[in-house]
Amino acid sequence: MLRLLYLLLFTLLTATVCAQQSLQTAAPYARQRMQGAIIAYQAMLETGSWNTFPDNTLLRQGDTTTYVTALQENLVLTGDLSLDAATLPGVYTSEMKKAVQKFQARHGLIADGVVGPNTVAAINVPLTQRLWQLKYNLANWDTAFFSVTQPYVVINLPDYTLQVVDSNKTVLQMRVIIGKPSLMTYPILSELDMLVLYPYWYIPKSIAVNEIVPLLRKNPGYLSKKKMVLEQQSPNGWIRVSPWQVDWQSINASNYTYRIYQLSGKDNELGQVKFLYPNRLPQYMHDTPNKELFTYPNRTFSHGCIRLEKPFELADYILEKGSGYTPQKVNDLWNRNTPNHYIKVKKPLPLRIVYFTAWVDALGQVQFRDDMYGLHRPPQLSAE
Repeated sequence: MLRLLYLLLFTLLTATVCAQQSLQTAAPYARQRMQGAIIAYQAMLETGSWNTFPDNTLLRQGDTTTYVTALQENLVLTGDLSLDAATLPGVYTSEMKKAVQKFQARHGLIADGVVGPNTVAAINVPLTQRLWQLKYNLANWDTAFFSVTQPYVVINLPDYTLQVVDSNKTVLQMRVIIGKPSLMTYPILSELDMLVLYPYWYIPKSIAVNEIVPLLRKNPGYLSKKKMVLEQQSPNGWIRVSPWQVDWQSINASNYTYRIYQLSGKDNELGQVKFLYPNRLPQYMHDTPNKELFTYPNRTFSHGCIRLEKPFELADYILEKGSGYTPQKVNDLWNRNTPNHYIKVKKPLPLRIVYFTAWVDALGQVQFRDDMYGLHRPPQLSAE
């Protein structure tokens, strides 16, 4: 009875917090909503009612076990399952499945309604750590958004998403692909000040030496097949050379005096547009011909640059909003098909590449994501 009272009180508190949050800004990472979530999770922690499960737990609709009752209690606490729907203790109902799917979506997991290893791992994160995440990310919010002006572009790396925010509303949203953990994409406060239509891809030396040169040792014709150009540095600048005239067996990082770039076209690794922003690293945003990779839930596939799911929509928005171009003028720019066409943005859009592993979205849903780069390591926390 006391446990049920705790659940009821927490549900009422959560409803009150959410109601207050609904009156606040709808921007995707609003400070007020994060503060409300901290209050809610502090209350959840004080109930001492969070259940954990063995790593090999597997639950799906139709199952009847004591673990289902424990799962129900957790889902009621988090607001994923309403008290009205928790009517059959120990039975994994269709309502339970919907609640699990909601929980999975809030944690960046595949929302299949089956409690398996990944879902169990998310459930078993201590409430002390979840509360720490919310507080830590709230502190990061102040750095990222304190003085930002709208419209702005925000990319949350752990969520693999880009959003364009204008008048406190998300006007464009898309998936992104980011750097591998060994070649991470770095958070930055910058601005989008340049676009390149139908870009050339100047291949970084590290990629050229480690990935392209081994292929050229087997077949120098690889470059022409990929519409790539080889140039060598000389006292008079870069001069074009034939890959067939180079002893690739002897080329390594120490004596590599070449550069390789890929001409614009449908197979260009940068796609048909790239977006530049001031930063100390050779990282930028771009289109990609490999659209199938956007279907993966975890998208750390690049060498550090950011690949965009909807690059043309973003380019059109920046050209119209940042440079005042009419839709017709934007369309004319695309139709010219000018290779490697640089366009300076007259009023650059603020860019925030952030690393939020916890936030509250515009619908009031508390979101958590994996710390795939290991940047948010909590201190040793006591058990709740």
